[in-house]
Amino acid sequence: MPATATPLRIVQITDLHLKTEPGSLLWGADVDAGLNAVLAHVRRRNPAPDLVLATGDLVGDEPLAYHRLRGLLETLGPPVYCLPGNHDFPAAMAQALRGGRVRRERYLASGNWQLVLLDSSFPGSPVGHLARGELGLLDTALATRPDLHTLVCLHHNPSPVGTAWLDTMTVTNGEALFAILERHPRVRAVTCGHIHGEYAGRRGAIQLLATPATSVQFKPNTPDPQVDNLPPGYRWFELYPDGTLQTGVERVG
Repeated sequence: MPATATPLRIVQITDLHLKTEPGSLLWGADVDAGLNAVLAHVRRRNPAPDLVLATGDLVGDEPLAYHRLRGLLETLGPPVYCLPGNHDFPAAMAQALRGGRVRRERYLASGNWQLVLLDSSFPGSPVGHLARGELGLLDTALATRPDLHTLVCLHHNPSPVGTAWLDTMTVTNGEALFAILERHPRVRAVTCGHIHGEYAGRRGAIQLLATPATSVQFKPNTPDPQVDNLPPGYRWFELYPDGTLQTGVERVG
């Protein structure tokens, strides 16, 4: 896609927790109802997004649900690029989401931007961690194309967000991540899921963003898990050729 004054328009969805059976509940929330409401809202966006990012916990510990996931997300129209979370199965996910409009992806470049999609899942643990290969992928991408503005995507929050019980699952080697990012001045933002809520912070010049779940929402700034009564949501991005990044959260009734 050539660079123009028109932004690259992206929608981020996260924490779908889809099961093999429709109507399954997570903390009392119907995960299918939430996802379908979000997808319907995204379909009505005008202008439509160029692509969709699905940033982990796509299924709820059921690898057979990836086939249902593909069917639901294909209805959106634009390509959907997926990365795993701690309730996903990276190998099964890569196998089920191979080719087509809904697929596991590691790297994208479009116009003046590149997107790096990292795997922060750690087998058998809810805690985030970036393996040496993930950090190497990021470092290589940034060093190879220093001319491109960059959006980094992963599942776990790379630094604390102020919610005590969630912050026990923050990326364990987040400082190694930031050591790489801070060497590259065109890294504009890091976006994640996992916290089932909205968050915006900064690390120097880098925006740190988290996106509401399509499933259940958790109250922020609580010592223990508490369900929030906010509706499901998603995040939109507009990435301009000059490196300007505009973003916001939409919630669905």
